Amino acid sequence: MKASQPQTTSEPARKPILFLHATAGTGHTRAAEALVAACAALDVPAQAVDTLDCMKKAFRRIYPKLYIKLVQKTPTLWGYLYDKLDTKRLDSKCQKLNLLLNKLNTKNFLRTICDIDPAVIVCTHFLPLELLSDLKRRGKIDLPIISVVTDVSPHRFWVHPHIDRYYVASANSERELLQKEGVDAQTQVTGIPIDPVFATSRSVRQARTAMGLPEKSTVLIMSGGFGVGPIAEMLCSFASTQVDCSLLVVAGKNDKLKAQCEKIAATLSVDITVYGYVDFVHDLLDAADLVVTKPGGLTMSEILAKGKPMMIVASIPGQEQRNCEYLLEHGAATRLYDFSDAAYYIGQLLNDKARLHKMSYAASQIARPHAALDIVRNVESRYLLHESPDRMH
Repeated sequence: MKASQPQTTSEPARKPILFLHATAGTGHTRAAEALVAACAALDVPAQAVDTLDCMKKAFRRIYPKLYIKLVQKTPTLWGYLYDKLDTKRLDSKCQKLNLLLNKLNTKNFLRTICDIDPAVIVCTHFLPLELLSDLKRRGKIDLPIISVVTDVSPHRFWVHPHIDRYYVASANSERELLQKEGVDAQTQVTGIPIDPVFATSRSVRQARTAMGLPEKSTVLIMSGGFGVGPIAEMLCSFASTQVDCSLLVVAGKNDKLKAQCEKIAATLSVDITVYGYVDFVHDLLDAADLVVTKPGGLTMSEILAKGKPMMIVASIPGQEQRNCEYLLEHGAATRLYDFSDAAYYIGQLLNDKARLHKMSYAASQIARPHAALDIVRNVESRYLLHESPDRMH
């Protein structure tokens, strides 16, 4: 008699967490990528989608360029709009018009969600939040919708009905959010999610040796993913002031700025290394004694995680200005106003070891290097362990 074969049963595939972002600035995308990396570390299925990929081609091309042009060419106008729109009511004509415009440009949005069939949707940008809120209102989806706010000050852009949960940067962020009309979701303080790689550090000596950098005071100068800011002007200031330091300059995706910085660097006696867009910022941070940077939400969170003191430059009115004020209030940063005299102020700070140490300690006190892991663990325990069978209509 032939022995019967043991029956095998395969478990159904787990539904993923869908992370929606938008490439208007790089921070929202990096937050989504950090959360996906945290999912990988915790063996949680995940997928990230750029909401703009679901838009019509013209809108997809204009949306990020409009934002970059506003903050670069007319920062005062952007600051005015940012503050003005933060006071608008949820049912204002402006918000209704904005939703209509977005809906007209997201023909494939619902189809993309249905194809992925997630257990929960997490948004690191406010654009998909608005669309998902409307879909949920109309009964098109019945999924948990979660917002991860990527700046210390939650703007009304993030506030919509039918959102289940908000993860925010700090206790003050949570209070500010709850003061806004229309917030009926649960909130939790986790910090802004950054890649888990920023949670570990090497000594500056080890980092410099590994990267072949000189063993001297090192300043990392960054300009965000799109390479905006007064980097070239700051570099020129080193022609007239002698500072015994090494400069690491990151120009981001701005090839023109990179070439300009390389040209200036060739005329200076200071040790300068110029980079374009890099994926090893964590290594550069390890090697630095001071970071000169714009205060984007993700950028500042990564620097805080490494416990590095900051010198803030060219804050964009609105979200970056509020981030800057948060860092100054906690003693983790100083601010540079005169870019043409940057070398002098950088030299002054490098020579004040006691102040650098205090700023470094202050940074470590407000850092949340495990925010991405904490968010994923919380989402998994609340929404993935008790999945509903079918919540799409």
